[in-house]
Amino acid sequence: MRVTRLGAADLPRIGQIDRSEPVDVEYGVRDGRLVERPVVMAEIPAWDPVGSGPHSVTAHVEWCRTVVDAGAILLVAVDGDDDETAGVAIVDPDFEPPLAWLAFLHVSRPHRRHGVASRLWEVAVEHARASGAARLYVSATPTGSAVGFYLHQGCELADPVHPVLYEHEPKDIHLVCAL
Repeated sequence: MRVTRLGAADLPRIGQIDRSEPVDVEYGVRDGRLVERPVVMAEIPAWDPVGSGPHSVTAHVEWCRTVVDAGAILLVAVDGDDDETAGVAIVDPDFEPPLAWLAFLHVSRPHRRHGVASRLWEVAVEHARASGAARLYVSATPTGSAVGFYLHQGCELADPVHPVLYEHEPKDIHLVCAL
């Protein structure tokens, strides 16, 4: 598996990611603490490959395009000789210096638990540090797998949350990691 920096023309690779997953644990934040809450969706489906709604490949590619066009870095993890997309991350190392932003990180279902997310995280952190960032902000899907991953990387609850990023994703768990 290798991680490569690519350009905006490669954003359609996001459509190769199967983001589906079963959800056993979901988190929320109450009184400044992470707490388990009832699972809202026990099985997250794959993105809609043909539509243009909020859970479609098209919507995700277009949103990611705005972030990359504004200066963020697209990282793609490929597995094997066939150049199959195993995961994608987008990091904006100069988001609000000294704050970097991990805007997107998804690993395709068949490639999970093989170090793909960890490798994408490592490369994103390398880019953030190289730009002088002291912290990396993450807005995590509130599932046990996503939140658990970021906590394992050393993230803590953001206090305070970033107002613009929170407004964009108020149901997510907002985290920050010292670099």
